[in-house]
Amino acid sequence: MTLDDENEPVDLGLLIADAADQNDIAVALDIIRNGDFVLFQQIDMESGDIEEDEEGNFSVVLAEVDDEIAVVCFSNENAAANFAVENADDLPEGKELPSVLLSGDVLLDGLPVDCGLLLNPGADTECYFPPGCFKEE
Repeated sequence: MTLDDENEPVDLGLLIADAADQNDIAVALDIIRNGDFVLFQQIDMESGDIEEDEEGNFSVVLAEVDDEIAVVCFSNENAAANFAVENADDLPEGKELPSVLLSGDVLLDGLPVDCGLLLNPGADTECYFPPGCFKEE
């Protein structure tokens, strides 16, 4: 959780969405790098097990936005929980989407060059960053 100067909680999603609305990618990048985000792990729809590659790396939930692939992430647990509830019917019976908390640095450094970032889908602070927009010079 991020706190402001008076030690009050700050809604990262709102700060990032405001930066996106102002088309200020540098500010959005800085906020993301300094935050923590909830991501859902991809599960095998038949077994309900977390999908992993040969090295034990897990896959995260992706979405298609404007014909591009994006990593789905959430700036807070409430937004993630709402998404999970809304998508529960798509899961095998009795299974839930497993989640992981990642720092913004890990999230951005692991973002494939051909993937965008979809923040807080379904929430008021939903925003989309297309592939390559966070490329740091």
